[in-house]
Amino acid sequence: MKLHIVRNPADRQGRDLLEQNYRLRHRIFVDLAGWDALRRPDGRDVDEFDNDDATHLLISDSGVVIGGSRLTPLDRPNLLQTVFNGLVQGEFPAHPSLGADWTRFYVHPDRREGRRRAPESAALFCAVMEYALLQGYSFITFVSSISMIEHGTAVGWRITPLGDPVLREGKPIIAAWIDVSEQALDNVRRSTGMSQPLIPVFSSPPPMWPDGPQLA
Repeated sequence: MKLHIVRNPADRQGRDLLEQNYRLRHRIFVDLAGWDALRRPDGRDVDEFDNDDATHLLISDSGVVIGGSRLTPLDRPNLLQTVFNGLVQGEFPAHPSLGADWTRFYVHPDRREGRRRAPESAALFCAVMEYALLQGYSFITFVSSISMIEHGTAVGWRITPLGDPVLREGKPIIAAWIDVSEQALDNVRRSTGMSQPLIPVFSSPPPMWPDGPQLA
């Protein structure tokens, strides 16, 4: 597996990875999860937050995208404060410039079927925390089902709800924030067994590594 950090404007390989990402997201979130509001005739899940502010953390195997996540700075337009603003009833733990909104987390269905904790999922959890630390964020927000909070706390993260759960299409969802810290990174590494850094340490991470850092 390889980890790719992709931002717009992307190079040729980055554009190919993003295209795979958008089509796989449509399959997972629309075709499988039933998020019909996202359905598009071109079979691509792309919204207004897939812009130059977004950072896509993608993992691939032999050039094929098998998992991904998206991070958007909270001091820029983001999904939480635009689409799900009604879920935010509490205060952020710090100024929005110190936070990012974590969205579109997924692993290819073939990679998670029958497995309690897929290594692709573990890699994304570690990569998100590493990237947040490198960017100087102190917290990450997200909107999800209750099970995502349970999964996050199981890997040793401190998660605080931003409000009460709300029913959406018959299912409870909640907004929350994750504390970003070296301890949180140590905890998720220990929990997942991924002891080595996934992202090379740069003073300012480049938009993308052409070959991608190797995953353990």
